[in-house]
Amino acid sequence: MINFNVEEYNEPTMPEWARDIGRVFGLFDQETKFIRLNQYDVIPPHTVSTTDYCMENKADPDDLMTGMLFLEDWQPGHLLEIDGIPHTNWKRGDWFKFWTDKEVSYANVGKKNMYMLQLIGKESYVGQLEHLFPINIPNRHDKPEASHPFVQTSIIPLVNPRRETRLLNMVYMHNGYITELDEFEHDEQGVAKINKYGLTIWLFEPMCSYYQGEEFTQGFYSEFPFPEDKTRMRSKELDAIQRYQHRNGILPGMIRVASGEYGIKESYPHYNTLNLECQDLYVMSQRPIVGLDALIKKDFLKHKFSKHFISLNWRFTKHRQIIANFLAGENGYLSWYFNDTIDVVKDKLYFDIEAWKESSPVIYEQLHKNNLICQQHSPYTVDKPSDIGIDSEDGIWPSVAEYKDGQTPSLYNTKETMLANFYRDVFVDIVTETRFAQSCANYSEKVLQPMQYLKPFILLAPPHCLKYLKESGYQTFDQFWDESYDSIEDHGERLKKVLELIKSLLDKPIEELHELYEQMMPVLEFNREKYLELTVLPNYNETEFHS
Repeated sequence: MINFNVEEYNEPTMPEWARDIGRVFGLFDQETKFIRLNQYDVIPPHTVSTTDYCMENKADPDDLMTGMLFLEDWQPGHLLEIDGIPHTNWKRGDWFKFWTDKEVSYANVGKKNMYMLQLIGKESYVGQLEHLFPINIPNRHDKPEASHPFVQTSIIPLVNPRRETRLLNMVYMHNGYITELDEFEHDEQGVAKINKYGLTIWLFEPMCSYYQGEEFTQGFYSEFPFPEDKTRMRSKELDAIQRYQHRNGILPGMIRVASGEYGIKESYPHYNTLNLECQDLYVMSQRPIVGLDALIKKDFLKHKFSKHFISLNWRFTKHRQIIANFLAGENGYLSWYFNDTIDVVKDKLYFDIEAWKESSPVIYEQLHKNNLICQQHSPYTVDKPSDIGIDSEDGIWPSVAEYKDGQTPSLYNTKETMLANFYRDVFVDIVTETRFAQSCANYSEKVLQPMQYLKPFILLAPPHCLKYLKESGYQTFDQFWDESYDSIEDHGERLKKVLELIKSLLDKPIEELHELYEQMMPVLEFNREKYLELTVLPNYNETEFHS
């Protein structure tokens, strides 16, 4: 008699090794169960059910993978078929990984029971790891958190792809002073190893800069009037690294600091014992938006957009308030959760905005007029609830119930195509990057997002950010409009230049922008392909087998 059934065990009292098995498969939020096939148990071809998992974990089915780990050696009569391909002769510890939309079947027509562990998990990561991770560092054990799939599958392959023991790395996944470094004390052999091979410290987030002798001007970092006094320029992260270097007797030049700050060496001359380089681990670890590729190929480009712009803003910053006040009431999609007066803009601003009244009266007038509109109608929301609140001591972070403290939409936007309908209906993305009034350019997922949605962008960011993007392999839109704003180092003048460009586009009829969009398509397609090329994403088109 053939039984179309198997015995399964998925109780909460799983052994610890089963709970940690996700690090083997490189998946997140995994659910596991043990499977036992007795003699003559057969499971016909089927796809693994993901309905309950998706509801409990707020997951997109397109982001889910199945893992199967064999707990004993193959025996005659043990059968497994994935996507129509049969597999036999496995060894204990062998495992398969495949997308959950593939059909799988298994059977036992042998004499001995067949045992497997099956797992469902997310391929993409949503969350924050606010730690310093030592990798191969003398006198330091890797943190337990280093077993996290994101570290194992996205970080370590980038900083040490061959897992060489002589490569010494630390990865700092947070902002601010690196307090964990104060605990690092190396013995003579450890110091000798670092002085022989060198050490790379990777800064995953932008640095928290300030002037020596002054407090932060923008919460947990500073923005600076132009021109910056680089002799006074400091960074909390570099402070911690330099103290660690001096305390342990590490030779000048033997610590390499890799960050996403373009021009870091020239902007921070105080730290001349450190080897400062621009190499952005955060950008390198980005992933494509789950499910977007199929949507783009289906009907995304057939839609005729009706809005001029989209501008997505989360945390409060000065340049975001200015752009939100400028765009409030205009024909586009705007997210902004604050309703401050224009006086809040002017307070502790890094340039004299009142000078615009004479130099650019049209921009000045629209900013003030639309600020009143913003005060009346805020919060402006796109894909978030309209009753979103402001929940922080200093009032710079919006609050959404399902988000943990400090989390932002950027952690979730790659998980599904929830913004697709909005991007499909706009011409341009007005991107407000993380920082603005600083000498070092950097960019993030914010400007990479419109590339994936095949949209042009205007960038509010530090100077030379477009130049940095071009050097990274991307194209911008200088053949279609004036991008000279990128080279303006005076932050007030650069911002005014950007607003003048935006104003010129807002004044154009949608039909004219349709024609311009068609002309841009080669650049848009190039950027999207370049992003996919540069993105760290394993190829799971075929079933992956590991022995």
